[in-house]
Amino acid sequence: MSRHKISLFIAFLSTFPFFACGHAKDTELVFLELSHEEVVFWPEAGEKIIEVKSNAKVKVESTDNWCKAELIPENDNMIRITVERNGEIGMERTSEVIVRVKEIVRKIKVRQLPEKPQVSVSQSQICFNENQTLGFTLDISSNLPYSVDLPPWIAEMMSEDLDKWVKRHHFIALALDRPNSKREGTVVVRFNGHSDVKDIVVPVKQSNEYSRFISGSYNLLVGGWPDRRDLVYTIINQYDFDIWGTQEGTKVHLTDIVNQFKKYSYTGVGRDGGDNGEFSAIIYKTDRFELLDEGSFWFSNTPEKPSYGWDAVNYRRICSWGKFMDRKTYNVFYFFNSHFDHQGEVARVESAKLLLTKIKEIVKKQYPIFASGDFNCQPDSEPIAILKADGLLDDSRDLVDDPLGPEGTFNHLKPSEESKNRIDYIFVSKNVKLLQYRVIDDRPYGRCPSDHDPVLIVTEF
Repeated sequence: MSRHKISLFIAFLSTFPFFACGHAKDTELVFLELSHEEVVFWPEAGEKIIEVKSNAKVKVESTDNWCKAELIPENDNMIRITVERNGEIGMERTSEVIVRVKEIVRKIKVRQLPEKPQVSVSQSQICFNENQTLGFTLDISSNLPYSVDLPPWIAEMMSEDLDKWVKRHHFIALALDRPNSKREGTVVVRFNGHSDVKDIVVPVKQSNEYSRFISGSYNLLVGGWPDRRDLVYTIINQYDFDIWGTQEGTKVHLTDIVNQFKKYSYTGVGRDGGDNGEFSAIIYKTDRFELLDEGSFWFSNTPEKPSYGWDAVNYRRICSWGKFMDRKTYNVFYFFNSHFDHQGEVARVESAKLLLTKIKEIVKKQYPIFASGDFNCQPDSEPIAILKADGLLDDSRDLVDDPLGPEGTFNHLKPSEESKNRIDYIFVSKNVKLLQYRVIDDRPYGRCPSDHDPVLIVTEF
């Protein structure tokens, strides 16, 4: 081959890579990959990021106004999908985000879950005694439209918005035609047009009967419990208290009593916090009373926490209380149970003042009030005078013509002696009628069950 031809051939070969590379670039395949082909959102507004892989320019668009899609400006390999809140109850909604790269089209399915029906009422049943009230309220929380069906003897007076979805309805009932009677009906909350949501039925029970039951106050004596327990059981079994305040009972005392007498439960905490120390517990029959509210406070300048008060330096002193409903008559009442200090004179005076203050804070309406306890005070002492002078409470012994049993309640564990030392009381409010007052001085097997004799009263309201 001549030198000229060889030169031309070499020149041709030197240009071949250029033509080969240019052809490959023109025929390179375009691709598009997505990290997800479906995304799911909660009902709340939100956003999600989808990763994109492509060797060409990407375009995105959405098909619905509530769903937006865009390439993130600082990173065009990311798609941001945002959705508005789905306010539709029970209806899921879907949309699509369309991703294009030249002729390639991919779709991302967007699903947003529906707002769940959220419906509730403030009370599972409504019970009231018309001697206390004819009116009642019911708070209805719902993100669905609803209507309220009432029995003919109940009318709705008004309603008020408490929150976006919560409305308080005020109702009033007609008085019963006959004394000592009851009736029952239902308030029905209907969610019209939502067959998947059940109506809420609230039983309504009305009464005008009077409550009559046996109350008591009993210092159980903290020490020597195993040796005296059966003697105390004898007293409980014999007199069948419906509700009674106890002092000096520990968790052990109270557990033994409610295990022995299955009809009872109790409310209260230990004076040293939680289950620690002595309680001023209130024991009550669960088939007769429903505990609506409860609490405890300490006789001190910091009543909200376990603490020593004034010159009571050896023991913390506590009052426990409960708000109860009589299941037979639907009457509501409060029961407070205290144990004042046995040494601190200032503490007893200040405890009497604090007890009255707390009762007025806690009892919002003119409900009957019982205040039992070991007050460690004689009837002519200053703390007792403070409790009686306020006008809120009366000493139950003063309300009967013929109190039964001895005057005293502290027996010194001497079964043959009649005590004159009266330090245990049950005070009642003006709207409680006293039918009987008694100090129980029974001596089972010739022994004192405790160093205190229990006080028993029979009342009506």
